[in-house]
Amino acid sequence: MTKSSNTPPKPLLTLPEYDRIYKVIYSILEGRANTPHACMFFAIAGAMILNKHYKIPARPVAGAFLLCVNEVPSIFCIAKRGDGIVTSGRDGFHFWVQTEHHIIDFMAPIFKGSAQGKGYDIAVPRKMFQRLISEEADSIDSLSKPGDYFTLPNPELTEEFIESFFERGPDTDLLCACDGWFKKHPKKLDDIALLDDCGKIYKLVLAAPAISGAW
Repeated sequence: MTKSSNTPPKPLLTLPEYDRIYKVIYSILEGRANTPHACMFFAIAGAMILNKHYKIPARPVAGAFLLCVNEVPSIFCIAKRGDGIVTSGRDGFHFWVQTEHHIIDFMAPIFKGSAQGKGYDIAVPRKMFQRLISEEADSIDSLSKPGDYFTLPNPELTEEFIESFFERGPDTDLLCACDGWFKKHPKKLDDIALLDDCGKIYKLVLAAPAISGAW
């Protein structure tokens, strides 16, 4: 999707609406996956929820993702890096959600855990990421203030990963659980439980690290 001058006057989602989607996905994954590094699931589940429950056309996109997180500036980079070049591949990538006018990342509030897992010695605030495509930086060198971001979508990698995702039964089972449990804010969620491979029942509880604001 390309940048468009015909941008909407307000975000697609309010902070409580974004928070509900983020918390449902997080709560489904927690204890069942390496949540701080489950960007593919966050993006696929987030796109599904936007399409089905909000009637907003959205798709998951893989590639390189860079975000300025403080005034230093410090750049949080999820990508494949080497010899000063930023690209993406199976050994270095991120997933986000893209709509006609917005880039939305439903795992942004847990970037802090992702950063620690990748060896970054920087604090990443727990914030909502929902930004206009028209606001994206023109280049990596333009990332200078908190909230500046830059993406390098990789269509081939996106197609490869999404195809493999839907071939894995456990992943699609959790995706169905997200769909079945989700209700738009402020509706109350139904009680729901998951059955593990050993036949043990786990009741789902909506809980996730709190969001402190928005980028």
